[in-house]
Amino acid sequence: MNFANGVLGWLFTLDHKRIGTLYTLIGIWSGFVGLSFSLMIRINFLEPYYNVISTDCYNFLITNHGIIMIFFFIMPVLIGGFGNYLIPLLCGLSDLNLPRLNALSAWLLLPSMVFLVISMCLGGGIGWTFYPPLSSVMFSGSKGVDFLMFSLHLAGVSSVFGSINFICTLYSAFTGSLSSRGSIILWSYLFTSILLLVTLPVLAAAITMLLFDRNFGSAFFDPLGGGDPVLFQHMFWFFGHPEVYVLILPGFGTISHVCLNLGCASDAFGFYGLLFAMFAIVCLGSLVWAHHMFTVGLDVKTAVFFSSVTMVIGVPTGIKVFTWLYMLMNSGVSKSDPVLWWVCSFIILFTFGGVTGVILSACVLDNVLHDSWFVVAHFHYVMSLGSYVSVIIMFIWWWPIVTGVSLNKYMLQCQCIVSNVGFNLCFFPMHYFGLCGLPRRVCVYECSFNWINSLCSVGSFISAFSGCFFIFILWDSLASNNKILGLYGSSSTLTNLLNFPVGYHNNFFTYTETVIHSYGEYHMNWNEDGSW
Repeated sequence: MNFANGVLGWLFTLDHKRIGTLYTLIGIWSGFVGLSFSLMIRINFLEPYYNVISTDCYNFLITNHGIIMIFFFIMPVLIGGFGNYLIPLLCGLSDLNLPRLNALSAWLLLPSMVFLVISMCLGGGIGWTFYPPLSSVMFSGSKGVDFLMFSLHLAGVSSVFGSINFICTLYSAFTGSLSSRGSIILWSYLFTSILLLVTLPVLAAAITMLLFDRNFGSAFFDPLGGGDPVLFQHMFWFFGHPEVYVLILPGFGTISHVCLNLGCASDAFGFYGLLFAMFAIVCLGSLVWAHHMFTVGLDVKTAVFFSSVTMVIGVPTGIKVFTWLYMLMNSGVSKSDPVLWWVCSFIILFTFGGVTGVILSACVLDNVLHDSWFVVAHFHYVMSLGSYVSVIIMFIWWWPIVTGVSLNKYMLQCQCIVSNVGFNLCFFPMHYFGLCGLPRRVCVYECSFNWINSLCSVGSFISAFSGCFFIFILWDSLASNNKILGLYGSSSTLTNLLNFPVGYHNNFFTYTETVIHSYGEYHMNWNEDGSW
């Protein structure tokens, strides 16, 4: 075996494509671990009073499901994986500006995952938000909580290093040969990196103060020692709410990129409209963290401010949605195209989640619905499903360019249908649970809700099947080796062709994407069996 292509070559690689692949593989593995935790939670809800899983184990699953899906699935895949792959290619660069820092940020995920596994073995379920006093030694003395915080520290350092690298690379690209009309994906990653760089140190400070409270006798969040537990909530949500946009902004950039390639844009509904709407969402989204805290006793003026600004975020979000719809309506894309199906799914799911977000932004209504299943349904529609669908669209859109092989069209259509059935069957009834007053994170519930809860569990199993089905589709494309032929006069894959020098590389990449996704030739190349 060639040394450079062997195991050591991957361990010491500085190539952005290999590092992106490592991020993606780690993220996919973590995603299935988090998915298995959610399935165990749903299994527990199959019976209203008898807990299949012990209460301690249930709390542990609730805690680690949220942390794994956010910090170890969505962020490594959307930001680390596709960010590493796409930013140099779309900028016309051979690599990121700081390749060694890039490799360090990737490998920091491994000790972070080791600490996460240790915390799983030691136990300790406090909820993924770490609220004191539940996370204090008095209520949770397990060392697993400390290891979980160490894990988040390392994951945060990894994200900060990656953000610095992305910002440096994009700054040099925007001030260099790349004009401001570069792909909108680049702008989405720039906004994402800035948000991470601003908010992650606040989370790190909050967790460090909590570790000192737990292990060194300080009282930052202990009222008996003059501390304030609400301070932790302010610090956590100052990170936590922008984190929602960290997870969804790459999705916004991808949907905008796809729609700009599929449809025709106008002056009002085009590149700059999408760009400034995204910028407005970033600015407003950083100012509304306390809308998660309406029940802690905020004064009226503060509650009205956070409630009003939260509602205003619906304006730039609506601009983006109507822009996407305008471009799709004016495109000549085939109605059977899987990318179009998934883009429409994203718009529908995210818009529905946004509407329920407007409901929760009203402080009066939030006081009634807070800590109910309505909140769970809302953030799964917006954050979880929006980010997950973004991952699917990214894979479908870029897979032929990265690997040089095509995906089966008909299997993608079936997977899209199965996924949407599972998503809505699982999460839509949770709105009804919340309106009926069912509290979240509670193991037991009234037996009259049993049949609806069973439907939710069935939907979760269907969603899990759809995720496994998509992995099979990716494996099938590699196993069947459906090469994309006739685009360059040979059967060479795009991965090899993208290794050319920078000048030729940039021009070729633009030409390649135009040919593959130009919906004049793209759809004419589908065979009857779904291959190219």
